[in-house]
Amino acid sequence: MRLEYGLHAHIQITDLEILRRRVFLHLTADDDVLLNRCRGFIEAELEQIITEYLAAQARFEEMADYLKDDAVLRRLRSAERRYVLGLFCGHTGHSYVTNRLRIGLVHRRVGIAPQLYLAAVKTLKDIIYRVFERHIADHERLDRTARALEKLIYFDITLVFDSYLRSLLGEIEQARTSAESYALSLELQVAERTEQLEEKVIQLERALAAVKRLEGVIPICGVCKKIRNDKESWQQLEQYISEHSQALFSHGLCPECYQRQMRALEGLSEDDEESKT
Repeated sequence: MRLEYGLHAHIQITDLEILRRRVFLHLTADDDVLLNRCRGFIEAELEQIITEYLAAQARFEEMADYLKDDAVLRRLRSAERRYVLGLFCGHTGHSYVTNRLRIGLVHRRVGIAPQLYLAAVKTLKDIIYRVFERHIADHERLDRTARALEKLIYFDITLVFDSYLRSLLGEIEQARTSAESYALSLELQVAERTEQLEEKVIQLERALAAVKRLEGVIPICGVCKKIRNDKESWQQLEQYISEHSQALFSHGLCPECYQRQMRALEGLSEDDEESKT
């Protein structure tokens, strides 16, 4: 069996890996049996266990505000019931491991720090141990059951921290990818702006060259006002300036020329009248 569980993390737990972790912790089939034999009285006291556990958690400032929300509190009570009963199900199979991995992801998502999680586990273990003392008279069996619970809780912690850390690493990788994407976007914007500026520089250089062509001594006819260009040809003033700048011309008459032209026209009219007579 292979378990793949994700969201932000991608965990692969095989049957061999589960067995390997159990061996590391000396968690045996006898331990499973010892804990499973406690399920009856644990179920009988389950609500009291959860109530005592949540009351202890509420004393932590970091958890107090979180537990004030009734909807959150209801979900947490339900999750804790499943978790506690899972400790006494007598196996660490697919569903058990999936639940523990999910716990790690949830803790990371809601921002519960590892030290708070470990403190909560210690509190829960102490509460359950007191329940053991009330129901297990045989001291040797009590001791073996308590050690079995401790080993199973350590097994849970390895799974929870696996998914917690994988989720954290996934967030870091996502942030790094976003930063690289943003940097690339900025680089493209800078390249585009640089290209635009280079085009502007070229346009300014062309304009400056045109202005320079209009500077200095320009040969111009004193009578007709034509200009001699670089090719030794004579051009109308308007044509020369238009070719060497962006200026355009419209033609009209200044007041003096207007009066002069009007007088000339009037003189022509008088000559015509005299010729008729």
